[in-house]
Amino acid sequence: MRKYKINKDQSEKNPSKATIEKYKDFSKLSHEYDNYVKRHRRPIYKDKKLFFLLLLIILLAYLLSTM
Repeated sequence: MRKYKINKDQSEKNPSKATIEKYKDFSKLSHEYDNYVKRHRRPIYKDKKLFFLLLLIILLAYLLSTM
């Protein structure tokens, strides 16, 4: 079993006024979060390899359904 050490002697670290003001604008903060977290993917119709793969799968499904 692990032994954990809790530091109760340290005082709380509060952010400075400048840091608080920086993150007060929620829409800007949300936009920055989305830029960091969400991947920017190209649409299927712009990605040639993925488009042709999808087209091939659709053609195979059509050929198999007509047999």
